[in-house]
Amino acid sequence: MPSERRTTLGEQVQQLRREKGLTQKGLADILKHSVSWVSQVERDELPVTDTAMLQRLAAALGVPAKQLVEVVLGPEAGDEERQRPYVEVLRLALAGHPAPQTVVGDTIGPPNREVLDNLVSQTARAWELVHEAAYEDLGPLLAELIPRLELVSRVSARRQQRQALALASDAYQVAAAMLVKVGDNGAGWIAADRAISAGDRSGDRSLVMAGQLRMAHTFVGADERKLAKHVLRQAVGGARFLTAADDPGLVSLTGACALLLAVLEAREGDGREAARHMNVAETLAAHLGGDRNDYGTEFGPTNVAVHSVHVAVELGNAADAIERAAEVDASGLSSERQARLLVDVARAQSQRRQLSKALSTLEEAERIAPQEVRELRVVRELVSDLEHFAGRRRIPGLSFFRQRITHS
Repeated sequence: MPSERRTTLGEQVQQLRREKGLTQKGLADILKHSVSWVSQVERDELPVTDTAMLQRLAAALGVPAKQLVEVVLGPEAGDEERQRPYVEVLRLALAGHPAPQTVVGDTIGPPNREVLDNLVSQTARAWELVHEAAYEDLGPLLAELIPRLELVSRVSARRQQRQALALASDAYQVAAAMLVKVGDNGAGWIAADRAISAGDRSGDRSLVMAGQLRMAHTFVGADERKLAKHVLRQAVGGARFLTAADDPGLVSLTGACALLLAVLEAREGDGREAARHMNVAETLAAHLGGDRNDYGTEFGPTNVAVHSVHVAVELGNAADAIERAAEVDASGLSSERQARLLVDVARAQSQRRQLSKALSTLEEAERIAPQEVRELRVVRELVSDLEHFAGRRRIPGLSFFRQRITHS
């Protein structure tokens, strides 16, 4: 008896689109692709093998991502992507009670100075690793560090407790940043929420705002822009009252929130609001008088310039983005930020159909921060765009680049 024919991705997309009452143009608008792209996918003429793109398709069509991923990549694909050891070990550390020893009465005595100094050093190292996009080292470090900080915060005297809580808030922020980067927004949300809670318990309002910034990033990663903008507007609301005399950390965090808000407004095509928030960030950067890295924000004039490139790309102003990028010296920023700037340049080059240049720029970004580039959803989407724009024309090195960034 012949086996039953499996439904193709194109057939599923077409059926789900019609059930949702969408035209091909409607779906194309949601995905920010052309109608021709949607048509080719539905006719199974254009293969879609990138999990990030399949997730976007599923979200647009109102079905679980697993449904489309399994059609293309098989039933084990979703689990394999999720079970990267360095991600899974961190997810396990966030699951359940943050300090389970205290629940069963198995505690330790108050920590000595050497223990606290070691926790300070490990937290600082975690920030270094996240900026280097060294997630394979960062995941295990955080999985060990976070439970230790939670335990120490519960057995310490008041002064040491506040220090431990501040360190815990910092560590949770790093965890949230990493998890958003690798696409696990659910776990990132948990980490961000715990960062806010630990910061609040420590009595440091800057740490609370830092947690809000991380939570906004998780909302962005989950395509919950409305929630992200709500959180960010709360944070940026008091920017006009800040001056050069205020705490630099608070100024940096407010500025970082303004930058993210500008990006979100640009993604929705609101150039006026994007420019307004970029002006807020520029004013706050001027208050600092130079580049800083309070709370891992790397905020300052250079980062504002980097974000101006990003905003221009989001608004579709490719020529402006390329021109702005040429004036930015990002060598003083982390490898992560440098790579993100190059990715934006590649996006602008793709918008101008400079396909070989775009690939070359992506390869340069990969040399600077290989794991960062391989984890970014926008990079995988950009590669799909390059393949689409190229059509039957071959771009030397593109297929090898795709293999590297899709872990195959």
